[in-house]
Amino acid sequence: MQDTSHSEYGDMYSRLIAISQEALESAYYETAYHALCAAMHYAYIQSDEHRLEMVGQAAKAQLDWIDANAKEHKMSTQSVMKRSGVNLYNSLLTQVHADLVILRQKKR
Repeated sequence: MQDTSHSEYGDMYSRLIAISQEALESAYYETAYHALCAAMHYAYIQSDEHRLEMVGQAAKAQLDWIDANAKEHKMSTQSVMKRSGVNLYNSLLTQVHADLVILRQKKR
């Protein structure tokens, strides 16, 4: 299998983060979220704590932006609360935290 983690477009993590940001700026909030999920999985597989932390920061920033600028969108905290649903960005933050704990335990 060919190593496709790096290409002329940069490494896969950086591309996923860029796609997530582009999707957010274009109001494709679900796409932004899923690209961050993919970046999280990639960082975890690479055992890259710094990048996992960066995914968490990006997720928090995106959720804050959606909450401030797209309150009625189904990805916003307000909308989730109205539906008594689960906030996917908060779930992502929980997963990032769990992955960081696992990686740090492996180092011991």
